[in-house]
Amino acid sequence: MIRRDADLHVHTTHSDGACSPCEVVAAAAQVGLAALAITDHDTVSALATARPEAARLGVELVPGVELTCGYEGREVHLLGYFFRVDDPDLLAAVDRLRTDRTTRFDAMVAKLEALGLVVDMRALRRCFPRATLGRRHLAEYLFRTKQTASVRDGFDRFLADGKPACVDKVRLDAFEALGLVARAGGVVSWAHPPYNLKLESLRALADAGLAAIETAGPGVQNRVGRRFRDWAGILDLVPTAGSDFHAPDRPGRRVGATVTADADLQRLRERAR
Repeated sequence: MIRRDADLHVHTTHSDGACSPCEVVAAAAQVGLAALAITDHDTVSALATARPEAARLGVELVPGVELTCGYEGREVHLLGYFFRVDDPDLLAAVDRLRTDRTTRFDAMVAKLEALGLVVDMRALRRCFPRATLGRRHLAEYLFRTKQTASVRDGFDRFLADGKPACVDKVRLDAFEALGLVARAGGVVSWAHPPYNLKLESLRALADAGLAAIETAGPGVQNRVGRRFRDWAGILDLVPTAGSDFHAPDRPGRRVGATVTADADLQRLRERAR
């Protein structure tokens, strides 16, 4: 099989995905990908597990991470690639974010219980035995236990931003994140940028070292993606793409459903130090 292209946005059970690191590597090999980036939220722990399987199956494993950041008053997600996975400053930053995830989850459980809902942690863990628990798992649990009408209802009434059981995340400053990844020898792409992104906002990050922007994927509509690709040309950014895979039951988001071309992956690789 001639392998080609890369899925540069994939999650595993080490953050909020449903499949293990080895399972997503196997899925990449099955669909003929040349490369795969595991980009778990605020952790690089899946990479060590995935590396031997990627070598066995002949898939290039691109070091990746999706960092939770703040920029211009909103939450944004930045994808780091090709960095040194043992860089102490980057590891300290993701450890800080991961610790906050645990603290935040516990605080949301406490708020739900204060509102009169029941969260049985043993039952919740049985529902999601391999997952790193987060806000969506709480919403699904509330629906499964018939405490809300739907997963969406759980968010709309309790867990969405600004709702009574929501707890704000700790976020890295976007410029801090760019510096951390650069000092670790890597490059950064902006994941699923907002549809109303302004060119000048993108330019400011590009001037600070942003190397790429996601121009295709489930979070980017085709029309908006074409605009982002045009801007990538103006600002000399690499256009990247990925499936944003979390679970095999989500239509259009399987591993390899959206890919970065070989030539663009090579451009990204060359920009890493």
